[in-house]
Amino acid sequence: MILVGGGTGFLGSHLIQRLRKDGVPVRAVVRSPRKAQALKDLGVEVVAGDIANKSSLEAAAAGVERIIHLVGIIQEAPGVTFRGVHVEGTHSLLEAAKKAGVRHFFYQSALGTRPGAKSEYHKTKWEAEELVRASGIPFTILRPSLIYGAGDQFTLRLSEMLKISPVMPVIGPGRSKIQPIHIDDVVTCIAKAVASDAFLNEIYEIGGPEQLTYEEVTAAIAEAMGIKRPMVHVPLFFMKPMARLLETVLPKPPVTTDQLILLQEDNVCGMQDIREAFGVEPAPFREGLKKFIKKAGG
Repeated sequence: MILVGGGTGFLGSHLIQRLRKDGVPVRAVVRSPRKAQALKDLGVEVVAGDIANKSSLEAAAAGVERIIHLVGIIQEAPGVTFRGVHVEGTHSLLEAAKKAGVRHFFYQSALGTRPGAKSEYHKTKWEAEELVRASGIPFTILRPSLIYGAGDQFTLRLSEMLKISPVMPVIGPGRSKIQPIHIDDVVTCIAKAVASDAFLNEIYEIGGPEQLTYEEVTAAIAEAMGIKRPMVHVPLFFMKPMARLLETVLPKPPVTTDQLILLQEDNVCGMQDIREAFGVEPAPFREGLKKFIKKAGG
C-alpha cells in the first residue's frame, strides 16, 4: 500500500491515475469531501485528513509501506505559509511515517532548492529536504523544473491572460532559463521510484530537454494557442512595489514578491538523472503543449 499526500493536486491526481492503472493499491489523505469521490471512483482508499493535523496523518500512515509526499504551495495565503506546509507539515508526516514503520519516504522537492536560497519557497523546501534526509527513513528526493500539463496553474494563468490581453506580457527581462517538463514524464519518474528499492537514499534533478527563457516559454504557449501579440516587458522596478501592495490587499495576489525572486533565477539541470536513472526521454516543450493546449476560440 502506498500513501499519497497531495493526491487531489495537479501532480497528485495525474500520479494516482497512473498508479491505479498499474494496479498499485493507493491510499490518499484528502481534506475536501468533494474531491474525495473522484479518487474513490478510481479505487483509491480515501482517508480524511490534513497536513496540519498530526493525528489524521498517523491514521493515514498506519499499515503503508511507502509514502509519496507531494503537498506543497507556490504562494502563501491567510493561515497557509511556506513554513507551515513545507517544513512543519513534512515534519508531522515524517513522524507519522516513523510510527507506522514506513520503509520508503518519497519527497517532491523543486529544482533550485538549496542552502542560502533567496526565495522563501526554496528555503523551506530545503529545510524540508533536511528533515527527510535526517529522518532515518530510506528516502528519495525529486527536484523537477517547472511541471506543465493539463491542469497546471502556470500555463492556465498565462493562457487565460493571453486570451484577453492585447500584448504578451513578460515580467522583467525574461532571460532566466527553465526546463519545462511534461506531467507525464514526471509521473513516470515517480512511479518508477516507488516501484523498487533502486532509488533509495538518492536525490534526482529532472527537467525537459530544452533550456528555455521565460520569454521563449510565453511565446511557445501563445503559438500553441494560435495567438499573435506583440511582446511587452514589464520592468521589475514597477512589479516589485505592485506585488507588495497586492499582497497586503488580496488573499491570492496574481504575483508575489517571492515569485518575482524565482522569475529572476535560472532553473535548469543536466539530463543524466532523467535519461540514465529513470530511462525517460522527456517530451520537447512545444510537443508537450500540443497534448492539452487548445487554439484560442477553438
